[in-house]
Amino acid sequence: MHGSPEKVAPKWHHPLEVMKLHKLKQKKKALQARINGKAPNNSIDGANKTSFDEVFSAKKRKNPFVKDTDCKKSKTEPCVLDESTDQTLFKLLHQNAPGPSTNVTLTSFNNILSKIDAEEKEIVEVVKATGEKWLPIDWTLKYKARLLSTNPFPWNQKLKISEEASGVTAFTRCLDSNTATTLDTSPNAKFHQCCLYWQQPCLPWLNLFPRSSMKAQPTGNNFTLNSTIRESLQSAWCDSLRSLYQLIRTRQCPYFYACANNFTVLFRAAGICGFSDVHVLITPTTRGFRQMLKQEDIEFVMPLKKKRISDSGYETDSTVSEQESVCEKALEEEEMPDENWLKSMGINAEDIKQINYMQEKIIHKAECEVDNSEQSLVVVQGVEVHALYNFLLNCKSATAFTGPLAGVPPTLLAPVAFHGASLQSLKVRDNKVNLDGADYYCLDISGPILPTTTHNLFSINPPEHSVTMTFNGIANTEPFSKVQNAERKSDIENKGSVVFGKENLSDCGLLPKVLKHFCAADVKYVTNVECLKYTSDNKTYMWS
Repeated sequence: MHGSPEKVAPKWHHPLEVMKLHKLKQKKKALQARINGKAPNNSIDGANKTSFDEVFSAKKRKNPFVKDTDCKKSKTEPCVLDESTDQTLFKLLHQNAPGPSTNVTLTSFNNILSKIDAEEKEIVEVVKATGEKWLPIDWTLKYKARLLSTNPFPWNQKLKISEEASGVTAFTRCLDSNTATTLDTSPNAKFHQCCLYWQQPCLPWLNLFPRSSMKAQPTGNNFTLNSTIRESLQSAWCDSLRSLYQLIRTRQCPYFYACANNFTVLFRAAGICGFSDVHVLITPTTRGFRQMLKQEDIEFVMPLKKKRISDSGYETDSTVSEQESVCEKALEEEEMPDENWLKSMGINAEDIKQINYMQEKIIHKAECEVDNSEQSLVVVQGVEVHALYNFLLNCKSATAFTGPLAGVPPTLLAPVAFHGASLQSLKVRDNKVNLDGADYYCLDISGPILPTTTHNLFSINPPEHSVTMTFNGIANTEPFSKVQNAERKSDIENKGSVVFGKENLSDCGLLPKVLKHFCAADVKYVTNVECLKYTSDNKTYMWS
């Protein structure tokens, strides 16, 4: 008898090979089901029900050899078996066709990508920068400005005889070059008119703006050391200041600056920025200067000064100086009773003297904290302005005693003519520059750039010409643009004051369009500006 054949022992397979075969079989079934339009009946149904968010979620791969206890909890709930190391591709391949209640069909990569694009379009919103139709007012004195444009400027620094003559005539007579006149109204003539200003004193060998004893570079001997010359300069300066003050009071000059070595004074006529009376702003100041004002009985306020309310914060108080004066008077009145009370307590005179000394030292330190800062700005209004005018005429600290500017009075700058003034022009230089790989037409302007100069330049700029203007200003004059009108009025009263101020200042030398803007009481029109951009597309201004 022949014995039965020997059975071949089964071959052992590595678990990884078993899983590879199992995955391949499942993928074949899924592919066949997609071709036939049917869903495969296997444990991958749970994966087919996976939402779109779960497909793209970064979930950790599940170990296939770990026993899933969740399958025993409920027989009706299918067990999700992770059968691919690439879950994203696996779930996309086994995505079922949507049922009747499904709104989005995900049967291909194109559908998925189209949904992603749609979501991105919904999320991304393009925000366009919006500008204003009006120009801001900056009372900061500027000494440099640069105009940039991708297109050539309609004006340049090369003037014809008629253009220079018409520009000077229109400026000195305060004529509007946009109206029909017999003068030359070419862009060059209008531009030259915008670059003129009045100054006193004018010493060709000294740079009197910006005023700083460190920056003055005399080219020859300092003739101002002569006492006769000093007296002559001071006498001429007093006449010029008197002339400007009369123009301000009669509303025939909108404003003017007096630039000393250590401080700057801004006189503004009634009606400017909504103020109902003549007012003066001085910055920066020191405790000694403010003490001199108090000695002359000149009342003032410090609107930018802040009073301490706690160890961690400050609170703005526009009437701090008034409160301080009241407190000082109260302390003076109570000084004697305090000393008598201390003596009655048995404290000797030496200790009382030490206590008073320490108290004065504390008060002095508190008053000096704001010196030479924007908080030290002083505002004088109404009848007190005349007392301040007399104070400046005799103020010895306004004129330096040493240095290159020794004996030279403060520099007076104004947009209109006054007694003893010299007609000056800003220095202009045009060239081309390359910024960030792009070529620009550039126009550099240097000199005392008054607030109305910027408005006049943009008033003659063609509407179709986009231009950007950047400034370099004197830092200690920036607080001028931070002072707000303390007189709170209703809209009707504000409109009435603007109209009233505009009519009273009709002969101040400003263009009607510019004057209306400078008479506005709204604080939004006044701000510090470092960069100003005009866009011809929407005819708006943007600044920073």
